Amino acid sequence: MSKHAMTTGPVCTWIAVTDASGRTHMEARWAPAPTALAVAAA
Repeated sequence: MSKHAMTTGPVCTWIAVTDASGRTHMEARWAPAPTALAVAAA
């Protein structure tokens, strides 16, 4: 897949989530482009 910054529309990002049992898995989250860029930079 090509990597490029999107400036409009929702963006899908993947984040690691730990459940109550202590297991970690990946979840997709949709966010507006400016928010997604801030999360990816963190």
